[in-house]
Amino acid sequence: MPEHTKVSAEDQALLNKFARSYQTQTQLKADVKEAKTLIDNINEASDEILLLDDEDSASIPCRIGSCFVHFNGDSLNEHLEGKKTTAEKVLSEKTSELDAISADMEQIKKVLYAKFGDQINLDAEE
Repeated sequence: MPEHTKVSAEDQALLNKFARSYQTQTQLKADVKEAKTLIDNINEASDEILLLDDEDSASIPCRIGSCFVHFNGDSLNEHLEGKKTTAEKVLSEKTSELDAISADMEQIKKVLYAKFGDQINLDAEE
């Protein structure tokens, strides 16, 4: 039977920090995915607007919140560019946060695996 290593208060604190970081990491991954999807949708919408002729681009409905607002092609492109800039900023921030928390989690893993070896599993099953 394998020998069990005692868990100190410091070890428990690291395990708790890892668990909180994992939850944060999961949320950040979802936020990054959402931002990427938004950017892709904005790019797709911008491309579609470019394909419209002058007559069709005179009044284009755009959903803002729960209602639709009509824009002309140029105004809508400006609106979409603003949204894209904001989404890219959010993506950059969330990606930086995700990288930082992932690096922190790797350090915690090293410490815990060094002490507990294969008695613990800190790798997510995806």
